[in-house]
Amino acid sequence: MKSVRLAYGDKGLDLSLDIRGIQPEVFLPSDPAAIADPHAAFLEAVRQPIRSKPLWSVTQQALAAARKRGRLPQVTIVIADHTRPVPDHLLLPWLAAEIGVPDHCITILVGTGTHRGSTPEELEKMLGEAATRFRVINHDCNQTSDLIFLGKSGCGGECWMNRHWVEADLRIATGFIEPHFYAGFSGGSKAVIPGIAGLETVRHFHRATLIAQPEATWAKLEGNPLQRLTREMTGFCPPHFIVNVTLNRAKEITGFFAGDVAAAHDAGGRVVEQEATIRVPRRYPVVVTTNSGFPLDQNFYQTVKGISAASRIVERGGIILVASRCNLGLPGEGEFANILADPRSDADLHMAIQCAKKTRHDQWQVQTLLQCLEKATVVLHSELNASDRAHTRTGHTDNLNETLKALAEKSGGELPVAILPMGPLGIPSVIT
Repeated sequence: MKSVRLAYGDKGLDLSLDIRGIQPEVFLPSDPAAIADPHAAFLEAVRQPIRSKPLWSVTQQALAAARKRGRLPQVTIVIADHTRPVPDHLLLPWLAAEIGVPDHCITILVGTGTHRGSTPEELEKMLGEAATRFRVINHDCNQTSDLIFLGKSGCGGECWMNRHWVEADLRIATGFIEPHFYAGFSGGSKAVIPGIAGLETVRHFHRATLIAQPEATWAKLEGNPLQRLTREMTGFCPPHFIVNVTLNRAKEITGFFAGDVAAAHDAGGRVVEQEATIRVPRRYPVVVTTNSGFPLDQNFYQTVKGISAASRIVERGGIILVASRCNLGLPGEGEFANILADPRSDADLHMAIQCAKKTRHDQWQVQTLLQCLEKATVVLHSELNASDRAHTRTGHTDNLNETLKALAEKSGGELPVAILPMGPLGIPSVIT
């Protein structure tokens, strides 16, 4: 190959492999075939679920009290926001047909976590006809009137959840299982905590001491303190049923994992671990990565995931080149941009975050970025404007090929370069 296509936005970006002085090695996760008939596979999954009664039976039991009292049942389905490629445009109509209640009884709750709500245009792109067929509500972690306190975790964290979820007769969560840099894998109970949690709950969930623990990392479920906490807090008001999917590189459905929130997620995690784990022979002085393209690479906040994946295999003192479109900015909402703009050095800011008694909104993403910067220099190729670029604490390039060429010339020899075209969709691990 003379070039490789990097996942960048929805079109991709070509990186030359024919640059004098580099020794490129391309590492990709496996790419399973799409399910030929996803609707049939969905029906099989919800009718023969993992450690659960079939969805129809779960529905009848959950809605029995409402029907006995002669009132309309309330169904809430929590989904991911516009930064995740969950095929909810398919899942939501299929779920509605299977549970068999009128459309006006179903509320779609967008699990934004602490981030902004999805716009009408984004919702239409995410949900298709479901965007107008059902009532759709963006979760707002600051809207106290929409939050209900349910108790405290064993480690003292207050658990606040969206009332549209807590007050529903039937609760369903959809999701996409992929590698996650804190919780091992996305999906499962993360749809609820932090997806529809109050800000104080999310802050506790992402506190600095937890993020810093080595067990809070990629592809680890058992013994992962964040995964343990999300499951514990979700247990205050759990889903009656989940439907999670796995996807290939083209974001086509490759598997369904439905049923009990923990058991179904565990099953999906085992599959994704096998598909996503990439064994590499060494650490590299230069690693090229992405943020897996659209929709995850729309801002710099999410881009930290791709940087974190690359940091697993970069040499200390090395360079990470990351291609992430960031067409929506840093973004501007939350405190991410403000924390990045702190005048203190990387080391001093990192120390301040670790020592702070109160967790600031979005500080966890800055903390992870600073952890990566302690190990390597990061150079970003993006569409960020000059003002935003000034606050990323990274270098910038408008041409990755030219940057690689310059690095090769500076090395004075054959420069080993690892390339992760799909970024955080793969879990690179050095063979020991």
